[in-house]
Amino acid sequence: MPRVVGAFLAAMVAVVLGAGAAGAGDPVFDRFDPGPLNDSERRLLQTALAAAGDYPGPLDGAWGPGSEAALAAWTTREIGGAADNAAAAALVLSFLDEVSAGGWDFRLLDGYGVSLALPLDRLGPVEPEEGGERRWSRDGSLTVLTHRFDHDETRAWHGAAERAGGASEPATRREPDLMVTSGALRDGRRFFTRSDRTADGWSTVYLAAADDDAAAMNLVAASIRPGPPLPWDLPPDGALTRIIDAASAIAARAGPVPVLAPALEAGALPSADAQPGSTGTGFYLGPRTLVTAAHVVARCGRIALADGSRLDLVAADPDLDAAVLAAPRPVRAWLSLADGADARLGQRVHAAGFPYYAIAGTSLHLTTGNVSALAGVDDDPRFFSFSAPVQPGNSGGPLIDARGAVLGLVVARLSEDFIVEATGTLPQNINYALAEGELAAFLAEAGVGAAPGGLGHFAIDDGAPRGFEAAVVPVLCE
Repeated sequence: MPRVVGAFLAAMVAVVLGAGAAGAGDPVFDRFDPGPLNDSERRLLQTALAAAGDYPGPLDGAWGPGSEAALAAWTTREIGGAADNAAAAALVLSFLDEVSAGGWDFRLLDGYGVSLALPLDRLGPVEPEEGGERRWSRDGSLTVLTHRFDHDETRAWHGAAERAGGASEPATRREPDLMVTSGALRDGRRFFTRSDRTADGWSTVYLAAADDDAAAMNLVAASIRPGPPLPWDLPPDGALTRIIDAASAIAARAGPVPVLAPALEAGALPSADAQPGSTGTGFYLGPRTLVTAAHVVARCGRIALADGSRLDLVAADPDLDAAVLAAPRPVRAWLSLADGADARLGQRVHAAGFPYYAIAGTSLHLTTGNVSALAGVDDDPRFFSFSAPVQPGNSGGPLIDARGAVLGLVVARLSEDFIVEATGTLPQNINYALAEGELAAFLAEAGVGAAPGGLGHFAIDDGAPRGFEAAVVPVLCE
């Protein structure tokens, strides 16, 4: 089955929000009914929800209120609308795609009597330690420990885990053959530890991960079980496969999400056509909503984050030079719009972006200037001019006001060659941003809105808050 997850999700979002009618009235968009699914299919859905962090229950295939609520939460966050059959299809496709891309495989641990799934492509060699063994991800952000204990040692282990949780005050779930403790460590990492009674005593698995690897930790945790593994296979002739096939056919009929407006006439602006190998900047306005300039993603064979993760185009308006993308996984930090506030002449603003990415380094740059004119080229009122220095690579970045809100979308700087030819002088720091009101209207027309929460408002003059560098990211045109 082809892994067209990003295009599928974009098409589903378009249909759900009324941007296309390719699936109108189709049973695929009926409310999800787990009844026709067998235990293996329901367990696969539960595993996918557990990996996404939405389902903390047992992976037993028994579809109850907890499973229903988890699917509703995932659908609201990732697609919008009600939990229907299309959402279940998108969930499974996304999960299996992540599993395939991450090199996941199951292991029955010799001498422990338990099995689990591991992202083997990311893990280094097994390192023995007293009473067990340790696995590290190569970047050090995911830890997997396995140990053999007797009953008293197991109770002591979970007691120590409770104390290690500090302010999170984790509690241990204790059953005759199972103990589970989870929480947050004092250094901010999440942890999960599970002990299962086996024929030879107790086998314990301990996991710890930074925020970026929370999903991977959830997936390992969800897979742990005594005895041989239960693989994440999709039954080839089951009801869930039929739902996925029908939903994929709708996505194919829906085609690409349409561009909203004709091509930009650049005038005095620099060329707006991206080329393979070029870079720009994007910023999050929700867990998976990424905004950039339309010219950053024009003519790209593939749009990606710096780690290579694919970004999918939801909508673009070359006339406004704005585009919105769907990210492959949710983030915890995003920016807020300025809520209809107009730029004021002389107002202090800050431009965040990645100028000359990889040439001048890969760190986020933040520069400061002022709103220098309340209109763009040819007095276009949809744009305004600002003086914060920007360079190639800044396009698509946010222009931030003193409250940390997005006042504009950085789209261009005045072409030096054009002005030198016309006047014989070299322009300095004449740059252009799309006004926040125009950006908000574009997002509304695309059926996408800025999400509440995120970083909220903050005093940027006191320095960028923690999480700001995760909310503004490089966008690569491949």
